Amino acid sequence: MPAFSFESQAGQLIKVGLALSSTRVLGDLLEMVLLEARKLTGADAGSVYLVDGSVLRFETSQNGTLSERLGEDACRALFKTYELPLNAESIAGYVAVSKEMVNIADVYDIDPSAPYRFNPASDRANDYSTHSMLSLPMMDQKDEVVGVLQLINATRETPEGKRVVPFDSMCLPVVGALASQAAVAIVNAKLTMALQKSWLDSVLRLGLAAEYRDKETANHITRVSEYALLLGRNLGMDKNGLELLHWGAAMHDTGKLGIPDSILHKPGLLTPEERATMEYHTLIGALILKGDSNPILMASQSVALTHHERWDGNGYPRGLSGEAIPLFGRITALVDVFDALSSRRVYKPAFSMEKVVQILGEERGRHFDPTLVDILLDNLDEADAIRTTHADTEADFEKFRNYSLLKIEDVL
Repeated sequence: MPAFSFESQAGQLIKVGLALSSTRVLGDLLEMVLLEARKLTGADAGSVYLVDGSVLRFETSQNGTLSERLGEDACRALFKTYELPLNAESIAGYVAVSKEMVNIADVYDIDPSAPYRFNPASDRANDYSTHSMLSLPMMDQKDEVVGVLQLINATRETPEGKRVVPFDSMCLPVVGALASQAAVAIVNAKLTMALQKSWLDSVLRLGLAAEYRDKETANHITRVSEYALLLGRNLGMDKNGLELLHWGAAMHDTGKLGIPDSILHKPGLLTPEERATMEYHTLIGALILKGDSNPILMASQSVALTHHERWDGNGYPRGLSGEAIPLFGRITALVDVFDALSSRRVYKPAFSMEKVVQILGEERGRHFDPTLVDILLDNLDEADAIRTTHADTEADFEKFRNYSLLKIEDVL
């Protein structure tokens, strides 16, 4: 560990604080906090725990030695989320309940009078040797502990190589300030997550309302979204793209909220005029979801508008063809029909998988993007597992046949 310079580290702390204040994704935030704390202290490894009710939840870990030995991905796979009791028996638990920083020169030589003990299980499992440890409470503006930042094995370069040393007491004020900054950023990130969850839940209910009017169960939305994600993953989409696809597919039939019941629930074939009205659900959905710069609503609007376009140009509402149809719309067009064919409806039984495959094969390059059909058929076992996991039950359909069967327990 290089000689500590308060001036240089304080300048770095200001830069880190600015970065933390602009990060709203909790996982990214915790990774940044841990990495910067390791830089400030020369720590080889570290972990972050967050308070969750009466427990401390292990959230993330970094380990330079194990990353060099195994590779970063393999190293991360070693550490799974787990919980610690929120009491003084563990080092992290003690820091959380006491709100005190703990600086231990060697965890294998802790004073017997200390209330906490070090658990060597992780060392033994991963062939690692923890010695020096610095654990700090992360406290918010209300002086409440939101988590614990735990740093492991301060290192110093010597002629013989890196050597583990105790954490320098000179760095404690700066890393303590980082922990405080981190606590505020974590609270803000959690608030952002809660608001986004509430907003997304409200948006999803629009899709559920549309499906309920069309006598589709909530499982239909789940299956369509899962099928879409299956295709997206096989296309190599990143995490952000998959999230947009998931929500877009879920909202594909929002426009059915504006279609009259006389048409939406008509048991027989629609007249040409009724068919034209039904096709307006793509435009209605796009209008409902229009006017927001939020990427999720923008993706959902695109899907609502384009999920009835056809690869051969004979779809609606604009008669787009081929790759002129947005990818999310092409994916949803396929998986929506796949679900309609392979799942039971109020008015029909599920087709056999052989029949489904036959129909998709016939519509490959006509109704559907041929590449997407190939991907779906190559992953049919996984798609069928999604269908089975989220299959509709008899009780789901009975609610549509007879609303008097709804019970107060269903809504409480």
